[in-house]
Amino acid sequence: MDQPAPPLRHAVLLLALVAAVAGWLYLDRLGTPQSPVWDEAYHLPTTARYHQGTTQYATHPPLGTMLIAAGDSLSERNRNAGWQRIGAERKTAAAAMPADFDYSGPRLAPALFGIVAALLFAVLMLQLTGSAVAAGLLSLLVLADTALLVQFRSAQLDPFQLTFALAAVLAAMRAQRRQDVTGYALFGLFVALAAMVRLNGLMLGAMVPVMLWPLLRGRQWRAAASRCLAGGGAALLAALLVMGAWMNASKLPPAAATPVGQRDLAFDAPSRAEVYRTGTWSLSDMAGAAAGMQRAMAYDLAAIPASDPHGSHPWQWLLGKGMILYNADRTSGTLHSIALVPNQAAWLIALLGVLTSLLPGRLRQSPLRAMLLAGWLGNMALLQWLDAVRVLYSYHYFIPLLLGHAMAALEWKHHGLPRRPALVLAVVVAGFGAIAWPLATYRAAPDWLCAARLAQCGPVQP
Repeated sequence: MDQPAPPLRHAVLLLALVAAVAGWLYLDRLGTPQSPVWDEAYHLPTTARYHQGTTQYATHPPLGTMLIAAGDSLSERNRNAGWQRIGAERKTAAAAMPADFDYSGPRLAPALFGIVAALLFAVLMLQLTGSAVAAGLLSLLVLADTALLVQFRSAQLDPFQLTFALAAVLAAMRAQRRQDVTGYALFGLFVALAAMVRLNGLMLGAMVPVMLWPLLRGRQWRAAASRCLAGGGAALLAALLVMGAWMNASKLPPAAATPVGQRDLAFDAPSRAEVYRTGTWSLSDMAGAAAGMQRAMAYDLAAIPASDPHGSHPWQWLLGKGMILYNADRTSGTLHSIALVPNQAAWLIALLGVLTSLLPGRLRQSPLRAMLLAGWLGNMALLQWLDAVRVLYSYHYFIPLLLGHAMAALEWKHHGLPRRPALVLAVVVAGFGAIAWPLATYRAAPDWLCAARLAQCGPVQP
């Protein structure tokens, strides 16, 4: 059932407040720390090669890394950086980076997308609950989650994928409610964009059978087929646009004189020699480049180790486990760290949302809940399979996490949670985030906090 919309002024006020809080959280001191954080060690060299127009092949599709490079260009903070030296290796370290490099440049686009993701989550909560107050309190599940905070404040892929994933969920809600072609087209578009950041975004497609169920149950085969074609066509268009942008950004061959260039040459299609010579390309050339990307991703997947001291397993994420210490420094006498610390209270609420969806009658009462649960199960099934293939980290759980939050919002609406228990839960979530906040923002953290939250407190190489 559609939820009654809150008064427009309340919704606008809520979104303005969420934007202000998210802007402060994600943009303040964005250039700190002045060293690579986790996968920034890979994404800074890819940014360098995009700035040089050099062809490259990576572990993931190219949309996220292109957006990181675009944000750095927009900032103009590293216009004269030594990109050739930075881009020569596949992975860089703090000691190899120029002393005057401004890290806020490559972190700008992720932070801006993080703000958009927070806004889309608030819109999702508004639509699910029909209450600006409930949506405001539930928005803390994102704003107070220090695991999301640390990813949104660094040049990582998660802000882009989560923005597109949330947009896809909103489109899926429209498609299920109205059964219109536009909703399915938007869903296909945003799922494809999420997958062009990381391929696991495709698992949002697990929601499609539930979205189509009213048409299938009514044997409206032609209408169901037209919706599938609209979604598939929009997805194909998105993939072509991303690949076209990559082709235009990759006019030069891999630099054979560099270690990373030698690696990338092994995946480069022979047909690209003509692209490099003429500067023009065709759909056939695009297909060859896509095949090279697939070979590179398969090669990297096979090379990823099965375990890592920072890794964790899917069952741990359900309980809010899986902290990762990215960077720690005690040279000043006080701990300054960048650590991915899940907000355990928020992650347990997501688990509660999933468990309540399994209660008798819940799915029959709410096709929307069934759709969200299908998306959650599809994503978790893929992660469970990957867990047997390669090491996983807690940020791989972010899409199921947000789907769990959405199911928790539906449970709130189902029971009409009284204001006092709701405020208590909000205080617990916000309090947990406040306690872990210094660990995620490279601020001075007391020793007791280090001992309570981290498994190790010594220096960690990114």
